[in-house]
Amino acid sequence: MKRTTAELKLNHFLGDFTMRFPIRNDLHLARKMWHFIMGLLIVSIYSLGVSRSLGVIILGSVLGFDLILEGIRLKNPIWNDKFLRFWGPFMRAHEVREFSTVPHYVSAAMIAVGVFPKPVAILSILYLACGDPFASLMGILFGHKGPTLGRGKTWVGTSAGVLICTLVTFFYLKTTMTLSGASLWVLSWLGGFVGGTVELLPLEIDDNFTIPVVSGFVLWLIFMVLGV
Repeated sequence: MKRTTAELKLNHFLGDFTMRFPIRNDLHLARKMWHFIMGLLIVSIYSLGVSRSLGVIILGSVLGFDLILEGIRLKNPIWNDKFLRFWGPFMRAHEVREFSTVPHYVSAAMIAVGVFPKPVAILSILYLACGDPFASLMGILFGHKGPTLGRGKTWVGTSAGVLICTLVTFFYLKTTMTLSGASLWVLSWLGGFVGGTVELLPLEIDDNFTIPVVSGFVLWLIFMVLGV
């Protein structure tokens, strides 16, 4: 089908627009902040007494709406242009013509809420919201000071992610559960290690999905083994 002059101009514009979008190795602070805020918002709503079933319904509705919205924008260049002008600061170059990572993020949170006990679900989402962006930030800024690990990750970034996930686990468990000092520290370190190292697994799936789902399953197993 022959394209109109307007469509050709718009595709040319989108091509130039893509070149100006951040890639994975860029600092991209706006995206990291959005990543952080979205996770904290999900955790905050779930912590306020929302039931598991209602949490799944809410997240499922958000996921469905986002999939429809993104499907429309990817099929309609004019709508995509409007979408990018608004959400552009939070997107990467490859998302201009592909689905963003939001469906991965929301679907993983929905699985976490629907499957795991509430403390495990909240921690697995916090690992994604806090540990992942901090690990990325430290890896980009200081990753050259240490060795490179699998999948292009750095020792510095992964260590930073483990540290943040450990602190998140410690403060969450300390404020919500009655645990002795030894149990608290063991769980905190194990949870932090799992949350910070999931991204090293050789899985061809977006980290926004694997971090909450994989860390949640492992953390749930740890809780059961330790009788928590």
